[in-house]
Amino acid sequence: MEIILNKEDFANSIKIVEKITAQRAIQPVLSNILIETVSSDRIKLTATDLNLAIEYKTKAEVIEEGSVTLNAKKTAEIVSRLYSSEVKIKTENDSNNVLIKSGKTEFHLISINPEEFPKSNPAAQADEFKTIVLNKNEFSKSLKQVLFAVSTQETQAVLTGVSFNVTGSVLELAATDGNRLTRIQKEIQNPIEEQVDFIVPGKTLSEVQRISTMIDDEDITIKFSKNKVLFEFENLSFQSRLIEGSYPKYQQLIPVNNDKKIIADRVELINVIERVSVMVSERTNVVKFNFTQGQLEISADTPDAGSSKDYIDIKYEQEDILTAFNYKYVLDGLKNMDTSEIMIEIADVLAATIFKPVEDKDNYICLIMPVKV
Repeated sequence: MEIILNKEDFANSIKIVEKITAQRAIQPVLSNILIETVSSDRIKLTATDLNLAIEYKTKAEVIEEGSVTLNAKKTAEIVSRLYSSEVKIKTENDSNNVLIKSGKTEFHLISINPEEFPKSNPAAQADEFKTIVLNKNEFSKSLKQVLFAVSTQETQAVLTGVSFNVTGSVLELAATDGNRLTRIQKEIQNPIEEQVDFIVPGKTLSEVQRISTMIDDEDITIKFSKNKVLFEFENLSFQSRLIEGSYPKYQQLIPVNNDKKIIADRVELINVIERVSVMVSERTNVVKFNFTQGQLEISADTPDAGSSKDYIDIKYEQEDILTAFNYKYVLDGLKNMDTSEIMIEIADVLAATIFKPVEDKDNYICLIMPVKV
């Protein structure tokens, strides 16, 4: 194989796929990126760790067709240090030696036979999948608003993922770690008749979010089958296994009769919580919320260190109510809302409390369970 490509295109391509490689794999080839020629002016880069697989196509001048595998980490380091705008990659004399040349600079790498690379080929399985299409930026924003609530405890596998529920023209995403719940609903461009649901690993979606920032496409296509999901752009396919099991019936946890409704400035509330949290107990992270007419008092104390208290004006005219939350959960929710004002809906001191944008344009909620004062 012999190809010539633009250094920036090559660097960007490696950056997109390299994180899917397995750095400490039983199979050394999984630490490599597979590079294949696909036409006279196009190559394809593939990486996999056997759970995830990614393919990305980019422009290149193909002088001689073929394929090669290159260590992802080492290749990324090499490309970042090249000064010329043009890079040549060439296999040497049908061996596993590969030449990377740019200007007067040469690197000779020992490769692994491409035949040892797993055959993932996600795009070829497209016929098995149902398909939905969304605006890429809106989907990425939705991921940001739910992912922080995904559980990090591997003992409950389903909670380490995000629930996808598709009904007609609406996609509902939800995540919970047992202490909080995030949910958002989005319109999809191509309604599907039957109701379907599946669970996508949180780590997969974090990677989709990262990749989205490097892709210019306006839309993202999501294809899903019984045990796999595929995220597609024009020149990229990213495949992941789904999490097996049933997601908790979270809809039943969302209260519909929280009669006490408070409106507050989102940024001001964030600032007050962050100031007060300086004196919070690192063991509990508890901050007290005392809602009174027109004012919210936020306080924290640590027996052996001291206490803190601050106030914020709010829109609230009902009876006083004192409750408490893990302040980190509240900040996570507030910082991921795109709104100037937020609404807090609460029934009593230990009832599930909802934080959401006042306008609620995206039908987004962050539910947080209070803690005993």
